[in-house]
Amino acid sequence: MAIAVQNRLEEGRTPQRSLAPGMILMAVAIFVGALAIVINSDMTRSFPYLYLLPWVLALLIVLIIPTAILYWRGTLTLFDPLVYATWSYFFPAFVLGGLVLASGWSQPHFLSFIEDAEYNLPYTVFLIMLGHIGLTLGYFSPFGVKAGAAIGRYLPTKDFEASALLAPGLVILLLGSLSFGLALGIGVIGYQQVEFIESYSGLIYLTTLFWVEGFFLIWFVLFKRGRFDFTAGAVVAVLALITVAKTLFSGNRSALFQVFVIIMLAFLMAGRKLNFRRTVVAGSVLCVTVVVGMVYGTTFRSVKGTESYASVGEYTSNIFETVDQVGRFDLESSLQLAVTGIADRLDTLSSVAVVVSNYEQLYPYEESYGLNDNIWKDTTTFFIPRVLWNDKPVASDPRKYSELYFNYGENSFAITPMGDLVRNYGPFGVPIGMFFLGIIIRFIYRSLIENQPRTVWRATMYFMLLLSISYEVFYGMLIPFLFKAGLTAVVGLVIVSFVARSLGYSRVEHSV
Repeated sequence: MAIAVQNRLEEGRTPQRSLAPGMILMAVAIFVGALAIVINSDMTRSFPYLYLLPWVLALLIVLIIPTAILYWRGTLTLFDPLVYATWSYFFPAFVLGGLVLASGWSQPHFLSFIEDAEYNLPYTVFLIMLGHIGLTLGYFSPFGVKAGAAIGRYLPTKDFEASALLAPGLVILLLGSLSFGLALGIGVIGYQQVEFIESYSGLIYLTTLFWVEGFFLIWFVLFKRGRFDFTAGAVVAVLALITVAKTLFSGNRSALFQVFVIIMLAFLMAGRKLNFRRTVVAGSVLCVTVVVGMVYGTTFRSVKGTESYASVGEYTSNIFETVDQVGRFDLESSLQLAVTGIADRLDTLSSVAVVVSNYEQLYPYEESYGLNDNIWKDTTTFFIPRVLWNDKPVASDPRKYSELYFNYGENSFAITPMGDLVRNYGPFGVPIGMFFLGIIIRFIYRSLIENQPRTVWRATMYFMLLLSISYEVFYGMLIPFLFKAGLTAVVGLVIVSFVARSLGYSRVEHSV
């Protein structure tokens, strides 16, 4: 009888359905309706770029899809090259930047250079979407996966134990710090620019990457060790002192943010996990690094005035004056300066729109600036050292580009690979070029990290290659700098290996 009663109850019970799809559809309908009301209201007089909001929303959806696919597959990691590119650059630069522009928080002077903004701004967002779609398709294509797996089988699986690499890591960090000081002295790093570039300047600049390599390697080892003892405390103190010195002398607004990225990637790649408490702490530290870096970097640029070369003594005096001025700011002034600077920094959409709006009209003048066919020129000549070809042209010159497109050659305006591709090959070149870039990043990831032994050398090599890909620069600079940074990283790892062997350590076999 009990079974019969239970059967009757189940027959009369209404099947329960999830309310989530209906709630999501309702929220989307409300948002779209509210957006339509806002766009057709008088608010467009105060905020003339509100028509960008639907396009920014569409871009956000495009960005979410590949991350959702990786999550559904169970392979989502924050250091995945596609995920890293999406949420470290595309989202802040074009989604948050688009919202900042639409809200009126960002009002750069070059907005007047965008002809027919109601057409070219949405068209620019559309090209960004095409670029990210091309990057995604290249990443998920079998080309990079198969090539990376084939190369990965031939890469060595032996490496030193992580704890054996603290001292070698400090050695490479010291070498990078010395190179940074030398590069600062000759004017190829920091907030300054020399009038004439020597043939050896590029080599000196590349050796400053030893600082980044050593910094990551040490943090990776510390997280791998998993214990905080006297040795770890002493090493962290040294890293903190070097971080402060480099931040002060870099004179830019992203130096502290770069340090945060290095530590976070080292934490995740060492196999550590983010729980709720760690996420809150990381988010708080991120906010502090962004605000402090923005306030210091903006003030330093104001104090120094121009990017003209300065001696080490003059440069140091500018640092002291900057610190003194920042110390006089109250909390409200600091936050206001930081918010203004962040808003201007996030808005990359408007600078790319200048290119999209004017590249056809300015194309006849590019040859006189040495900018024509820069992707082909730089990609086919980068392997020839400037020491051997002293007059080798720099086709992807940010100063000349800024002078032609923004009528101001004293600053470097963002162009992005998408802007460079449309300038060279038109709109159809954007998804095609980004497709090839997607293949490259998947090849790197598959050969070094994905389904590979998590050795120190693989993690360090992958990190150096990952950070060498900037989505703010010319497309023509990506492959050359990727190659140079990779070669520099290999030299650094050879030095680390030599020091480790000199200290009596030997390699051990690692499995997947």
